[in-house]
Amino acid sequence: MSVNALTMLTYFYLSPHLDDAVLSCGGVIHHQTQAGERVVVVTVCAGDPPPGPLSDYALEHHQRWETPGDAVAARRAEDLAALKVLGAEAIHLAFPDCLYRTDPASGQHLYPTREALFGDVHPAEAALAQDIARDIAGVLRSAQPHHLYVPLGLGNHVDHQVARRAAELAGDVFAYFEDYPYAAQEPGSAAMALGRALTPEVVPLMEADLAARVAAIAAYASQISTFWGGLAEMEAAVRQFAERTGGGVLAERLWRAG
Repeated sequence: MSVNALTMLTYFYLSPHLDDAVLSCGGVIHHQTQAGERVVVVTVCAGDPPPGPLSDYALEHHQRWETPGDAVAARRAEDLAALKVLGAEAIHLAFPDCLYRTDPASGQHLYPTREALFGDVHPAEAALAQDIARDIAGVLRSAQPHHLYVPLGLGNHVDHQVARRAAELAGDVFAYFEDYPYAAQEPGSAAMALGRALTPEVVPLMEADLAARVAAIAAYASQISTFWGGLAEMEAAVRQFAERTGGGVLAERLWRAG
């Protein structure tokens, strides 16, 4: 692409965790990078856990992920490998996953159960979205012009809620993407996710784009068991959802405001 790097359009994808952007729109990301575009995935919850013991719920996750050592470092390495498959860059922000966050006043874990994980954002984190927004704004200022893609927040995971709110506070949201695989579990929910009108944009994919998305998802080896029984089941589910999205052809869907 013969343009000056200072004027190249940068595509930023805001990922709540170290896998969400790839899970949700890895095909579009691959399509963009193959066209010579610059794509950067900014992961919000990529920071190390705070000092102190982990909750039993977090330890259960580590056991299932088979990451008995430094689980977060392992996940960051998986993310770098996945984005290399897609040809995208990575920026890892320093905020810990909600599994690890604690109340500054009491030291208690804020999200020690599944119900808490998919419930309301804890009152102790009232300022968290603003803190994240400042970091996002700094990243966006580093690359002009740009398009910012953010999660709709389907599934109601607290980190997805906070990431979306932070992006909206930072401003300049170009489009929203459907949080997969939650989007597959809640068909028809995307258009109402923000409580206002959104315009769908169905983006057709090539077979190579889907293959790259599947290969990139497979790089998150610790996370496969969260949603699927194995790699073959994951590949079949991703293809099925892409075909459903495209009405029989491979596609991913974005949502534009207005």
